[in-house]
Amino acid sequence: MKKIIFYLTILFTLLVSFSSCNDEWEEELYTRMVSLKAPINRDDVSVIYLRYKPDNQVVTFKLPVIVSGSQKNDKDYTVRIGVDNDTLNFLNFDKYTDRSDLYYKQLPESFYELPSQTCLIPAGSDIAHFDINFKFSGLDLVEKWVLPMTVLPDPSYSLNTYKGRQKALLWIMPFNDYSGIYNAGSMYVYFGDNTTKYMTASTRETRVVDENTIFFYAGITEELAENRGDFKIKCEFLPPDEITEVIDPKTAASTGLYVKKGKLVLSAENPALEFEIIGSPTYEIKEEFDIDRPHIIKRFFTLTMEYRYKDYASSENMVFPYRCKGTMLMQRNVSTLVPDEDQAIFW
Repeated sequence: MKKIIFYLTILFTLLVSFSSCNDEWEEELYTRMVSLKAPINRDDVSVIYLRYKPDNQVVTFKLPVIVSGSQKNDKDYTVRIGVDNDTLNFLNFDKYTDRSDLYYKQLPESFYELPSQTCLIPAGSDIAHFDINFKFSGLDLVEKWVLPMTVLPDPSYSLNTYKGRQKALLWIMPFNDYSGIYNAGSMYVYFGDNTTKYMTASTRETRVVDENTIFFYAGITEELAENRGDFKIKCEFLPPDEITEVIDPKTAASTGLYVKKGKLVLSAENPALEFEIIGSPTYEIKEEFDIDRPHIIKRFFTLTMEYRYKDYASSENMVFPYRCKGTMLMQRNVSTLVPDEDQAIFW
């Protein structure tokens, strides 16, 4: 009898414990906190790719605003959001110390607009989006432009201050059809009239000037050089002279893919470069489906060019003449299953 009573006591205790646990899960386990969702890369900022649009056309970025918790949100949150004018200064000094030429620059107000100062997260939802309107015409991407955003304090909610999640440092990176990182291993840089020995840069990062133009730095100019802006070469893509549709070799059916060939226009803003084009620069853009992932379109860019320039900046006593000849290559992979173009591209 005593054993039966003992076992019943244990069983009753366990039932009470489980009942207590179940009651806990029916209630909110954590303090609800508001934060911004902006994945951070190794440079402590969030790179945001946005399609460049000409003539100051607006490009809207939707910044996710979230409220945490173990249960679905049961109330409306009106979240105040604004520009953070302090964090960027601390990040710059901590990361680059005295190399102020490498500092992130805060994006001027003339290039963005906040249609509202608040974001509503309605009951029944854990996430909403805060619109930021950008205009990119005239933005010089020699600098690294960042728009620092933050959740402003308010008595109606708690901030998620863990690892600065109430902040978002948005490195704004406009793109067009031709911008990206090119392989420059086949772009040979000769000193003077030398035709045998050459130098190369492994890659050339190109950034947007306008919807049909990119820029890169001449020759082997370091992309983190203090005077990199003096070596900026613009490269405009003219409308293609030749467009050929790619036909499936097995079925002879149309693929909707194309090969485009056309001319490039190269120019330099800095007259001290004494920039000179040799021959006629050209481009070819070839499309094909990925063999293993047929929903992926691969675009291959080949830029062929030859030019001369002079480097007056590297030495006070000497001028360094260079001749560059060869090709720059880039592959851009695009998913046909993703509707948002900025997310469809595999950056």
